Amino acid sequence: MQAALEHRLERLGFPALRPAQAELLSLIAAREGSAQEGAGPAGVRLPALVAELALPKQTVGDLVDDLEALRLVERVADPSHGVIKRVRLGAKGRLWAAEVKRCALTTEARWATKLGRAKMRSLRALLEELAATVEEVAVDAPATTPRRRRR
Repeated sequence: MQAALEHRLERLGFPALRPAQAELLSLIAAREGSAQEGAGPAGVRLPALVAELALPKQTVGDLVDDLEALRLVERVADPSHGVIKRVRLGAKGRLWAAEVKRCALTTEARWATKLGRAKMRSLRALLEELAATVEEVAVDAPATTPRRRRR
């Protein structure tokens, strides 16, 4: 599915993204599409993105800079605060997110045709369970790995 998605996005003229950029863009799209606190059309605050991605603030800021240069996201003033900025999808980013969703739905429909609806529901349930487990492990893992001393 990933290869098909990358090929489709490339054919449509979207830039190739590094995995971390795509993950950040997907996260912003998901947060904008949900009714979560601190998200919506006004965007997402950088600290919320840092917490969700479990990456250093500087790294997330650099990723946002990269995506902003590609015109996929934009920084906008936080309506509840005069200084803080929020990050939201730009017009090009909304098109990217819609295409990603369309490709995922098409792939899932193709898989459902091959597997049958019942097996597809089971597969989805298992993958969601696995994703939740992996996320729990990632949250519980230490932020940094201690370095071994050289002798």
